[in-house]
Amino acid sequence: MIWIDIMYAIKQMIIYIMSAIILNALTGSCIFICFKFLEKWLEKRGLIWTSIRMLRFVILSFLVPVVFILLLNVYDDNTIFSPDRPLDYIFGVLLIIWIIGWIKAFIHSMKIHKRLKYLVNNACLCEKNVVMVKDKWEKKLKIHVNVTVKQTYTIATPIICGIIKPVILLPVNDYSKEELDVIFAHELMHCKHKDILWKQLCAFSRIVFWWNPLIRRFVYDIDSWNESYCDHAVTNILKDKKQYFTTVCRLGIQPFQKGAYLCAALYEDKNQLKTRIYRIKAVRHLNKRKMLGGVCMNVLLLVASFLSVVFITRGYHRLYMSAIMSLNTENHPEMATVEKRSMNLKEYDDIRINQKLPVVKMEERIQRGKLIYFTQTLKAKNRTESNSMYLKKGDIVKFDFLNSQNENLNKKETDFVAGIINDDGKERYVMGSDEIIHDFKILENGNYRFFVENRYDSKTDVGINFRWEKLKENRTIR
Repeated sequence: MIWIDIMYAIKQMIIYIMSAIILNALTGSCIFICFKFLEKWLEKRGLIWTSIRMLRFVILSFLVPVVFILLLNVYDDNTIFSPDRPLDYIFGVLLIIWIIGWIKAFIHSMKIHKRLKYLVNNACLCEKNVVMVKDKWEKKLKIHVNVTVKQTYTIATPIICGIIKPVILLPVNDYSKEELDVIFAHELMHCKHKDILWKQLCAFSRIVFWWNPLIRRFVYDIDSWNESYCDHAVTNILKDKKQYFTTVCRLGIQPFQKGAYLCAALYEDKNQLKTRIYRIKAVRHLNKRKMLGGVCMNVLLLVASFLSVVFITRGYHRLYMSAIMSLNTENHPEMATVEKRSMNLKEYDDIRINQKLPVVKMEERIQRGKLIYFTQTLKAKNRTESNSMYLKKGDIVKFDFLNSQNENLNKKETDFVAGIINDDGKERYVMGSDEIIHDFKILENGNYRFFVENRYDSKTDVGINFRWEKLKENRTIR
């Protein structure tokens, strides 16, 4: 028995892991696509600050499992993430494929990290006058962590790497005072903005979602907007934008090609530099109206994100439910014939059958549009009622109740009762001896509860099966 429990737990964990990865990828991709629709508008108006905040929100949407948590807590129906066959095998195969790709992406990332570590360890400390300029900019930008500055022959443009112990690496060269000011102002601004941390989160996303075609573009945009955000902050201090970008072009003759998403380089790409200059020029025309527009764009992205989360949550749940229902029909053909087996039972209409019966809460939560099956023990002369749920006119509630009473007992047709109650306490119900298979058509919109009564003189285990579907024109309800 313990091995069965262990295998079930493993299957459940596999489905949890793959579902979380798929759902996070869908959520992050949808929100990123929403940002791309707004990007050009933001770029033309110089709203760099707004754009970088949006992109950092997108990073979090890739990494925080909001939809997964919602599915676990909102849809408490014992069906979502259920490891029914062959779903456990399908998710198992997907997990194996994902692990292979993850290992490859992880090894690639570790190689880049190792190269950077090698560069840092083999670089030489800079001369005192260079360190003094760095210290001056550290103080000016209020950097509260000590940043080391080193020189090496193995890079062509200045970079900064490291989160806890940041290090600025400079190509070996004789720098003028103006060049050092541009270098340290730019690289230390990355440190102030925590850009390396966000780049590392992007690197993590790139490893986890290696299969996502949007992730490469997403990482590129993060790099590009981080540089623009840094340029904007530095040019506000240095004032002379032309001299700043001239110096950047002169210092960055060759692009940095050692895995820029683990560090921040002064110059990475010629086309990216053109984009950075264009964005800084657009900032000159920034005014209050455009800033208000930026706030509206933030709100719009939040609304789009909320809708994306809702649609993905409901869509994934519906898809999973459809798969479970299809599998249940294949594995248990008798479930597909419930409609044909519906018993010709007379419906009764009353306020209450017996108000003196003790009422206990139904153990499973009932939800509209969901297949629910469970077993509950019901004491003698007891009644169980479900939670209240809103149903629409034309909906069909399909009941299937079985109990474990001994067949040799002298049973009456009024011993087993099931039905629905509206908010006014009015009931529609059917009665049987030991089995009830019946469809109720909802006649008007409203809140309804479902109930089962055990009128036997002894307790019984009741098998309860609920299903819903919308009314079909060619369907006859008995």
